[in-house]
Amino acid sequence: MARLISPCSYGAAVSAYNGKLIDIWYRLFKPAVEKQRVIKNYPPLLHLEQAVSPIWFLGMNPSVSSEVKKNGFADYTSIDDAQKRKIQQEQLKSHEKHAYFRGLKTFYWDNSFLGRSKKTLPIFHDMYPVRHTNQKEFVAFLKTAPDLKQEFDDANKAFLEQAAPKVVVIFNSKASEFIKDIYDIHKAQVATTDKVNGMKFVYSSMYTGQRALDKFASVRLAREIREILKDMDL
Repeated sequence: MARLISPCSYGAAVSAYNGKLIDIWYRLFKPAVEKQRVIKNYPPLLHLEQAVSPIWFLGMNPSVSSEVKKNGFADYTSIDDAQKRKIQQEQLKSHEKHAYFRGLKTFYWDNSFLGRSKKTLPIFHDMYPVRHTNQKEFVAFLKTAPDLKQEFDDANKAFLEQAAPKVVVIFNSKASEFIKDIYDIHKAQVATTDKVNGMKFVYSSMYTGQRALDKFASVRLAREIREILKDMDL
């Protein structure tokens, strides 16, 4: 049986990662936002601590939800304990109601796909905590702030290596490219998976939305992930 994540190591990793995000937010994000007019200064998407799982689903960055728009998330001056609780409550609602999470839960549970127990869930994580719906605009923003992107990437790498998931499925083609850059994975032949530091990365496009995988691609992806999980005794 493969060694699973320790709840203590995951909890410590979440605390360390969120602390780094808040520091980055004050030092680099707010100054970068002030230089342009596209990305708004919403509070960061701190990682929501979830039930421990060896399987992680990664996205690129959060969209701007109606909850964020209507509840005055832009009207803040610091990320204090009250703001952290507000972010957490908004995330809990999103994990329950947002189409992105509902779709990935179906992919995880449904026997047509992964067929995992409904008593379990993957851990959901977005690589970049910046709330913006248009990905092309967001990627362009990152290009204007290379120091900010580098620190986000370093924080993600440290987070993943401390939390030590076994299988990480990246549901975004651009985020998959960024993971390859973070871990300096550059191969002549295109691969759909890589194993680095005990983690198996599985690269995919988005599961929901306008550029979502079709049913047949979703079935092929699920078959590949099931084989990986079987080989790892998970």
